[in-house]
Order: sequence, then structure tokens, then C-alpha cells
Amino acid sequence: MCGIAGILGLADRERVQRMAAALAHRGPDDEGIEVFPAEPAAGGRSELPAVSLAFRRLSILDLSPRGHQPMFNEDRSVCIVFNGEIYNFAGLRKELEGKHQFRSGTDTEVIIHAYEEWGTRCVEKLRGMFAFAIWDTRRGRLWMARDRLGIKPLYWYRNAGKLVFASEVKGVLASGLVERRLDTDVLNRYLAFGCVRAPWTMIQDVNMLPAGHTLMVENGGAPVVERYWQLPAETAPYPAGRSKPDRQEVVTQLRALLEESIRLHMISDVPLGAFLSGGLDSTVIVGLMSRMMDQPIRTLCIGYGSEGAVFNELGHARIAAEHFGCDHTEAIVSGADAAREFDNFIWHLDQPSVDGLNSYFVSKIARQSVTVALSGVGGDELFLGYPYTLATIRSIQLRARFPVLRRLPRSLRLGRLHRLNPWVAALELVPYSSEELYERTRTMFGANQRAELMGTKARRFSPLDELAASSQSAAANADVANILAQIEIERYMTPMLLRDMDAVSMAHALEVRPPFLDHKLVEFVSRLPGEFKLGDGRIPKPLLAAAVTDLVPPSILHRHKAPFHMPISAWMQNDLRDRVEDATSDEAVRKRGLFRPEAVAVVRRQFAERPRNWSNLWMLTVAEWWMRRYLDAAS
Repeated sequence: MCGIAGILGLADRERVQRMAAALAHRGPDDEGIEVFPAEPAAGGRSELPAVSLAFRRLSILDLSPRGHQPMFNEDRSVCIVFNGEIYNFAGLRKELEGKHQFRSGTDTEVIIHAYEEWGTRCVEKLRGMFAFAIWDTRRGRLWMARDRLGIKPLYWYRNAGKLVFASEVKGVLASGLVERRLDTDVLNRYLAFGCVRAPWTMIQDVNMLPAGHTLMVENGGAPVVERYWQLPAETAPYPAGRSKPDRQEVVTQLRALLEESIRLHMISDVPLGAFLSGGLDSTVIVGLMSRMMDQPIRTLCIGYGSEGAVFNELGHARIAAEHFGCDHTEAIVSGADAAREFDNFIWHLDQPSVDGLNSYFVSKIARQSVTVALSGVGGDELFLGYPYTLATIRSIQLRARFPVLRRLPRSLRLGRLHRLNPWVAALELVPYSSEELYERTRTMFGANQRAELMGTKARRFSPLDELAASSQSAAANADVANILAQIEIERYMTPMLLRDMDAVSMAHALEVRPPFLDHKLVEFVSRLPGEFKLGDGRIPKPLLAAAVTDLVPPSILHRHKAPFHMPISAWMQNDLRDRVEDATSDEAVRKRGLFRPEAVAVVRRQFAERPRNWSNLWMLTVAEWWMRRYLDAAS
């Protein structure tokens, strides 16, 4: 895990060193700079533009100086800067060793030679999390790639014949080549979804390379962005005579893929551990790790003081830790901690988000004992684990099969009858369209609220064309569950959970690895019928549970999903109150000139009346403090 940066079209060591310095937290172990002056055309070769590359290293594999980057091939015609981990690098190396000379034990060198051997299609062979840039002097080509699920970030900017890239927005800005202008359309999107989605950023003309994409600039041409991978759109074909695969075969295959992914994600030359909340996902990871290690696993969990006792998962985590004999660490995070770390959190967040604070603190604590931590992120999206998912899917199916139910009143409330059957819970949602259902669960400020805030007509940004289409054809057995899972992965998990996790964990030079997001595992689960993942609603994530019945304590196996909350509301009323009031006061809002003060006052009043609904005011607070750091600051 590292930080990378560079400029195509400029040979400027001092400038690219500033970019590296902005990313120093990502790689405290080493720095590397390479500058390539422009070369005139010669021998039938086109003119080569100048290139400057920078790297900050967090040593994980081959801790020796041989892992220094930027790294070259044998004749120094190909150079790479690479952030991430390639888990199948040993197997790829065996394929390449007879044709290429290796000088290190790193996965970085494997990518260089894979590129030489297979060209840009080499990315299809990589299994892991990655963002890298390759400068190929033979072809005058800058080629960049980002992993399939978007675990590792990569930002870029192009203007006046120069292309600037870095692992974080702050690295791009440190080049001094980018004007710090807010993109108000992206601000509108942030208000809608609580995060900034690729390919946009909050800085106008600075882009994020989407997950599963590459970018190429060749011979001074325009950047070409191409997709090389996407989630499977259809369920897999099944043998003649069988409409669905045998469930026990599926469970057996799933267990094997889980074990393989965990084994690969444990490759490390530095101390390794795991986040452990006591939920099913993190417990599965720790349980499988425990069967592959001959020493106690270092596990970590955070809890809260009296103001957040209701959110504590320490007891559940303790059960799992004791069951697997872990070397377990618990830490209490207080409002005073949040206030003390607030400025650092905003700086390292890199892009505004409603999320990230919990990951910031668990990463900070984890780094005291490990350099690599495995995380259960992705399990809920892949196995449809969120509480609202089942009711949403059932309601869409009911609307399609029984149109008369759409006339049910929106005021319908069934209370404890929800517990009887997921179809009963779905009845409350039937009066709502699929777009409205998603807006109720994944939209922060609705279109009307955003219009009130920004004083202009706000776009609806409906993300559910696919879901709407599927709801219309649900009676024809469209797999609504898989479509919803894909939307959750692409439009919630990747832009919010993964992006935030990278930013705030790397603030502490901690590498976080998500085994549930191994692309082979994701492809396998995504191609299964949605009903396999839903079950009858009585057991959370029944497919995953079936694969680990022998592993996980029953009290955790049957425990229903509990959201990972923090007492942010209490902190906003106490330790962080000054920060909130400073950012959202009428004076601050008028000075910024983006929102109508009376509309922000409504948000403040709503929070005062119902403190549980803290997220909208928090989003405005985070956005304002982010703008002060990233737009107003001179550097």
C-alpha cells in the first residue's frame, strides 16, 4: 500500500516532490522520484513527452531496498509506480520467470513483466487491489489502471497538454497546476448521496478513474478511458434440466472460495490482524484466519463511552475473540477524541462524505499493533445483508404481481407484524415506486430539499433505471435481488465505503484488505440466483451462514444485522458543537454563498428537534470544513 503521483508533459522534480510530500502519510517508509526529460523523435520513433513520477512506500512485501519505486524493467524502457497488492503474484511470476529477469520479491515487478508479456491485457490476470501507472518509453505511452471493485483510488487532471495523477485529490492539487474551483453539480450529487461518485470529484475538472477501468495516453494524444471489467449482469447458465444449481454444491464452492480469498489476503511480510465487530462478516474472516495461523490473530474493536453505549459491539466482538483465541484489543472512542482529531479527519478524508469517522478511529488504533488489517467490508452488499434489502425486493415483486396493492395507503404501519414474515414488512413499502424506495434508504437530501438549499432546481439523480425496469418485469422472473446488489456495490459500497476506507486508513499508514471483494468470489456470488442469497428472511445472509455453520458461534450466526453506528449525534451536541455551529451559522453560510441561510437553518432546527436525524447537518458541516481546507487554503 503506497501513494503514487506523476505528471505527463512536464519534467519537474521539485513539483512532483511536492505531490509526493502531500501523500507522505500513505508511505512513510521510502520515497522515490524519477524524471524523464522530453526526447526528440529519432529512428522512426515519435517525440517522447517529458514525464515525472513520484512514489511513497509503505513496505508490505520484500521490505528490502529492492522494493524501491519507481521500478524499471531490465532495460529501463518500462517504469511503474504501483499502489496496492497483487495476491496471485507468485503464480504469475512462475509464468514469467523463464522469459524475464527478476531482481526483487515484490508484486510490483510482476506487473512490469506481465505488461511486457501481455500488454494492456495483463490487467485481466491481476487478482488483488491496485492502482498503478506505467510509463512505456518504447511506445510513448502512459497507461494507468484501477482494480475491478475500486478498492484503490486514482485521480487525474488534464489541461494544456499535461496530465496530472495521484492517489489522492490533495496529491493532484499539490502539483500547483490545478485551479481550486468547486464543481457545484458534484456538490449537488454529494448532498443527494452522501458521497462523491466516480468519475467526478468536488474539484472541477479533477476526475476519479472509475473502478474496473484503464486510462491511456499515447504519443501525446487525448486520454482514452476504457472499462475492462464489470459485475456479471445475468445469472449463470445452468445444466439442462436444472433451472437452479444444487444448493449444497453452491455452499461447498462458496466455502472453498472464501478460504482461498482469506489465504491470499494474508500474504504479508509485516504484522497482520483483522477488524472484529462481532458481526457475521468480520467473524467469518477471523474464524477462517484462525484455521490458517499457528499464533493468535490480532483483532481490534472500538466502543464508546456512556453517550454511545447503545452502539457498542464490544460484547459481541469479545465472544468471537474468545471463541477463536484472538489477541484482542478494545478501545473506547470519546467525543473529546472526535474533537481532537476533527481537523486531521477532514484533511485525510480527501473528499466530503457522510461516512468514514468510524473507520478513521479503528484504523488509528489498529496501526499501533499491525500494518495490515483484514476487513469485512463488502459482505453486506454481496450477500444482501442490509435490513431494508429484503423488504425492498419483496415490495417490488408484490407491486409487479399484484398491482392492486399499489393502492395501499402510504400511512400503512404494521408495527411488530414485521417479525412474522418479510412479505408482511414489504406491504408497507408497496405503495412506493422503486425509485422512491431507493430514495428512502440511500438518498440523504431529497430533490426538493436540495432545491431549497441551493436556490435552483436540483436534479433528481435517480440511480434506479435498472431497478425500475426490473420491477416492471418482476413477474417475468427478473432477478431484482441481483440488480439491487449490483446497485449497492457500484453506487454505495465503492464510492463511499471503499473510498472512505482507503482515505482514512492510509491517514495512519494502515493497509486494509477486504477478502469478500476478491473478484473471483464476487463473480461467483453475483451469478447465483438472488433467492439463494435472500432465503426466507429469518436467518441473516443465509447463503454465507450455510457456508460457515461449523465455524461461527451460533449467537453470531443467527444475529441480525446491526448497523455500525457511532454516537455522532451526541458529539454534535457536545464536543463537536462548536464545529457544527461554526460551519452552519447564518454568517458562514452567507460567506460561502452556496446555500440559502434559511434552508440551512431548517436543517439545524430539524436536528435540534430530532437529534437521531443527524446525517444531513453532519454532511453540511463536513462539506464546509472540507472547503476551508481544500478550496480556501493557499496550499
